Amino acid sequence: MFLLEYRLYITEETDAVSVGSYKALLEGIGEKHGVRYEIIDLAMLEDTEREELAEAIRLVSRRNSIGVVSKGGGALPISRNKKVSKHVILLRLEDGRLKDVYPHEMNKKRMEIASHLNSLLRASELSEAIGQESVSEQDISRMISTFPGMIEPGLKFMDTEIEVSGGRIDAVFTDERGDHLLVEIEIEARDNAIGQVQRFRIPYAQEYDVPADRIRPGIVCARIAESRLNACKGAGIEVYTLALERKA
Repeated sequence: MFLLEYRLYITEETDAVSVGSYKALLEGIGEKHGVRYEIIDLAMLEDTEREELAEAIRLVSRRNSIGVVSKGGGALPISRNKKVSKHVILLRLEDGRLKDVYPHEMNKKRMEIASHLNSLLRASELSEAIGQESVSEQDISRMISTFPGMIEPGLKFMDTEIEVSGGRIDAVFTDERGDHLLVEIEIEARDNAIGQVQRFRIPYAQEYDVPADRIRPGIVCARIAESRLNACKGAGIEVYTLALERKA
């Protein structure tokens, strides 16, 4: 297991309430997962240290394909003049190596500091929270459409982003019996995903001339809470979670 560490960079512009909130989250994570953290005042850094920090953030942004430069949609770690911004920054390190920075943008979505820390605090295992951030819904869509056998042997991919009355189905597959599997893709399956995939059955049956009893509603996700999994079982919704299996 890797050694996880956080560095929270603050400035004179960071309000005391935010600092207190982040510190409380980090302390909670430390108690639950044994994670270390350090709070650093950017004003105490030398110019060379600031430049090194900015370069490290740029490098991890290229490696992770994330946005870190402020462009008007909210403050990010690097300012428009390519220097470290005057807003709070959180670095995540694993075994002493910089792995991620917050806030950042990925696939036009922001990952805020508080959102990341809260997900880590809620997680039962470190890998549970860290792992689900490293994959996007688009990544899952590409994986299962390219390798439908990940879901079920003999499954055939039909299409993604299929429009029906009332919404859009993320992906559709057919099985060896000719039944249609309608898939809602989520990083973490939530109640709205359960309701949405249920609603698709009737309009899909009507618009694509498929008997309703030949339609299988399903969810493919990275994570699902036990309560929601039980709800899916009761509603007849199939659930598939992505997992890595060690082979060597």
